[in-house]
Amino acid sequence: MFVPDIEAAVEDYYRHVQIPEHAATALRELVTSEFDRLHQVAKQESQGYEAEREALRDERTKLMQAHYAGAVPLDLLGSEQDRIARRLAFLDAQINAGDIEYEQAKAHLDDCLALAGDMHAIYMSIDDSLRRIANQAFFDKLIVTDDDTIHGEPGVPFNVFLNRDVQTLAIRQQRRTAKSGTQAGLSD
Repeated sequence: MFVPDIEAAVEDYYRHVQIPEHAATALRELVTSEFDRLHQVAKQESQGYEAEREALRDERTKLMQAHYAGAVPLDLLGSEQDRIARRLAFLDAQINAGDIEYEQAKAHLDDCLALAGDMHAIYMSIDDSLRRIANQAFFDKLIVTDDDTIHGEPGVPFNVFLNRDVQTLAIRQQRRTAKSGTQAGLSD
């Protein structure tokens, strides 16, 4: 197979693997609902972290009071203060990270689905030097088979989004959600 033929086969492959718009919408809903569920779990964990942080602050205050009363020697005070400071820094990082990661993940999801839903147009609109980068962004491997067809192994996260079984699952879940919402709306 000649290079122009391979390039034409890759262009055709992009056309066939890109995510249909209805599947992208269903995937967005499925993944977003999972993000929302995980975010709720993280918020509950965050409440636990906040309670632990308050307990450590109280412990630090009591430790200082005990030191002032002469009950805790300076070397023990220093090591305990270091332990408390390390744990407080960890807890603060965990508390602050949850919301930031959630928003970044949702934005990344939207970007990836937009790319995967328009793969062919993107690929066709870029020059040869960028096509290699696009191939590397979407796929771990693009393989030319003996019968001159192209087979791709999508990379993360496209391996999930381009998986037809995952798309089918997302569409079914979307239909179930719509059906249960319609039924709930009728009974209200």
